[in-house]
Amino acid sequence: MEYIDIIKELFAVSCPKGYTAEEISAVRKLYGGIPLFLEQFYLELGQSDELLYLQDELILPGKYPVFLDYEYMIFFNENQGVCQAGIVKSDVKMENPPVYVGYDNKNWVKTAETLSDFLTAMYGYQASLCLEYSSEAFYWVSDQEIQLIEQSFSKRQEGLSNWLNFRVDLYEKGEGRIALMHTGGDVQMMYAANNEKDFKKIQAVLENIGEII
Repeated sequence: MEYIDIIKELFAVSCPKGYTAEEISAVRKLYGGIPLFLEQFYLELGQSDELLYLQDELILPGKYPVFLDYEYMIFFNENQGVCQAGIVKSDVKMENPPVYVGYDNKNWVKTAETLSDFLTAMYGYQASLCLEYSSEAFYWVSDQEIQLIEQSFSKRQEGLSNWLNFRVDLYEKGEGRIALMHTGGDVQMMYAANNEKDFKKIQAVLENIGEII
């Protein structure tokens, strides 16, 4: 599936490792189903070393009971538990359902039209924070600097909305990602790549812009 290939290449996953069908079946029993696109992600990449210990976390199959009292099927958690991504429980038998973000199990709002778009965008965002070659800091960027980014890099089709109450736009250069986090009237930037060559191409454009946070 395309979204799995994109994530695999972006994180340079060398030895893909997933969960077993038996481990996934435990989740299916809890909710009466599991979306095909989420199941495939768990089976193919769910335990891959490169995708563990990122900024925010994919819910591991054994941790699903913790969130059973939530209104949604929770599968992704912000690192401090501020918000979670979930699927409407009545949608769990859909192949590629919409994804919502909630705060304290309430105030649920849509963040992506499809699960595959959410996973592609979320891991693109995680890449901008966690890949080996990184800007290692957040920067405030101005409208003029945003225009430079838009002119210099390709904008990804997928993005995030309502994650930590901000919108994330993603741009790419090779196997690197630039994330612009729109937080009300201000915009933060972070960027990283999985190899030095692509990182230096990004850095050549961005190293002298922005105000470090």
